[in-house]
Amino acid sequence: MMIDSKWFIASLALLITTGNINAQSALKPKQTDQKRFEGLWTNKKTSRCLEIYFEYGYATIMDWTPKFQKRESADVYKALPKNGKLVMPEETEHHAPYSEIIIAHNRLIYLTKQMGTGKKPGFDKIVFTRPISK
Repeated sequence: MMIDSKWFIASLALLITTGNINAQSALKPKQTDQKRFEGLWTNKKTSRCLEIYFEYGYATIMDWTPKFQKRESADVYKALPKNGKLVMPEETEHHAPYSEIIIAHNRLIYLTKQMGTGKKPGFDKIVFTRPISK
């Protein structure tokens, strides 16, 4: 009887540790993707700034132009991580187009689907970079 209980305890300990390792490794890719997007991004041509942070499984995006507004009065958007990019579904009530944010070559690329412009369907593209620290 003593051998059976020791085997049971050892098996249970092994199962718990293995499950814990698998759960931690499943979180790492998601956290790595988040770290790539997080932080302050700027577009020098338009002086537009984006600040991205994650909470509760989605990204919060603060969008402002320092020339015209303060960071505290930024527009705020929510985006869902999906397949290595951030996706903002179309919001017809507020006339917000479908948008995607991707990272390529240390640049953040903000793609916005054109709405009601009379042009061929496509995406407008704005490229952001991380500001250089002084």
